[in-house]
Amino acid sequence: MNEKGKLRRAAGVILMAVLAAGPARAFDTSRIADPEVRACADRALPADSASLVQSVLVTDREGYVRESRRTVQWKRDIDDESRLLVRVVEPPDERGLAVLISDDGKRDVVSFMTYSPRLKRVRRVTGDSFFGSVLGTDFNYEDFQYFYRVDERERVERVADASLGDFPVYVLETIKPDENSHYSVVRFFIDKALCLPMQSDFLAPNGELRKQLIVDRAEVRKVDGHWVPFRTTMYDRKHGSHTVFLTEEVAIDPELSAALFEVAELRRGN
Repeated sequence: MNEKGKLRRAAGVILMAVLAAGPARAFDTSRIADPEVRACADRALPADSASLVQSVLVTDREGYVRESRRTVQWKRDIDDESRLLVRVVEPPDERGLAVLISDDGKRDVVSFMTYSPRLKRVRRVTGDSFFGSVLGTDFNYEDFQYFYRVDERERVERVADASLGDFPVYVLETIKPDENSHYSVVRFFIDKALCLPMQSDFLAPNGELRKQLIVDRAEVRKVDGHWVPFRTTMYDRKHGSHTVFLTEEVAIDPELSAALFEVAELRRGN
């Protein structure tokens, strides 16, 4: 594996928490030459694949709760390309809704595709839809972009270490200069012992806390040598809603066929 590949693998310090919360692979720390953080990342990241079954509870401002179940499957190949497929299995009227994320490491391109069994078509996420909800949750596609990579105008920095409660954490920041972004800074708090991002703060251009992704430490368990969060919550502080992701089943480095992540398979809607 070349140096770029090693750095991108080290970026997987975010992977397990994000898989437990929604479709994303990693956080791009390729411009942070920090061996301590990279070593932590290597301990957290599955080598090749991961598969989960989740319950998702979305609560709006009025307290109405909408529940669903979904599968999440991620695979990386030797060419530093990874794909992640999220598919709704319940309720019946949403069964087959899916999101496919493809991360081309060679070209530094991330693409988002969605499938609707009602419309029977695949759609590439672009334009205004990039800021829309992902499968009805409090995540949008812009949120997930921060867990993949930053563009050349952005800065990713390790800042002063801190603590969350009694637990020491590394702190990483992404500074986004794009005037069209909903965020100016995204800050990640990575537990030094678990090597997982226990909290991620999304700050609006005016400095206010816009969204917050929090891992319940009491619900972090070890699976095949990797710490996995079984309860993660995304809070939309502006709209007063939140989404809880509950992991029911998880497999680390299972055998997953590459064909599973093809667009043709996405169209099946099963």
